[in-house]
Amino acid sequence: MMQRISRRFAKCLTRRFLLRISVVVFSLLLSPQILPAQQASKPDPLQQPFANPQDDRGKPRVLVIGDSISIGYTTRVRRLLLDQASVHRPATNCRWSAYGAEHIDEWLGDGHWDVIHFNFGLWDWYGWSQDVKATPATYASSLDSIVRQMKKTNARIIFGVTTPPCIGPENKVRLVISPERAEEFNRAAVAVMQRHNVQINDLYAALADRREELQKGENDVHYTEAGRDVLAQLVASAIQQSLPAPQQNDQPSE
Repeated sequence: MMQRISRRFAKCLTRRFLLRISVVVFSLLLSPQILPAQQASKPDPLQQPFANPQDDRGKPRVLVIGDSISIGYTTRVRRLLLDQASVHRPATNCRWSAYGAEHIDEWLGDGHWDVIHFNFGLWDWYGWSQDVKATPATYASSLDSIVRQMKKTNARIIFGVTTPPCIGPENKVRLVISPERAEEFNRAAVAVMQRHNVQINDLYAALADRREELQKGENDVHYTEAGRDVLAQLVASAIQQSLPAPQQNDQPSE
């Protein structure tokens, strides 16, 4: 008899305990105190280059296309243009020019773009991940195809001339790109842009004499934090000059 009562009492306590636990858990799930944590887990476009911002109907839309150099300055450009434009980029490294020609329609998407700032070049120079290496002629051909697709968007297009090669043998392929070789590719690119009346942002000229200061090392084409700041200023300034004028609301004069 006592054992039967004890078992019933234990079951009752267990049910009450589980009920209280359920109420506590449910209350926590609905608590507004967990909202900041949820918001913190949302990708921040000002910190993460592949986290594109929500468009503001009052701001022009800008698309940045390029390799890891552009990935390095994307968030900085967003911060510099925060009150002036919504700056987007493909959620990927855009690699070399022939790869870009294959994927440009995907990256442009169906949305409207006011300004497009783009670059291809370093992958073409060094031949990273390519079975068939680019030449200045094939590079120019790929860029021509890319620009033709971009022009269909009616966006203002800016080409960022490829940043300088590293001073020594590059880490991955142990290849030294001479300034003459880099300029051969860059001249081919500029000729394409001039033919299509595309604006030139000469990142190469701006950084050619600052490699020791701003690149991560003599075997690395990438840039230090200071170098990324310099690039971001150059890119943001070029974009800013190409943004459409703010629309004025037609107000009747009093």
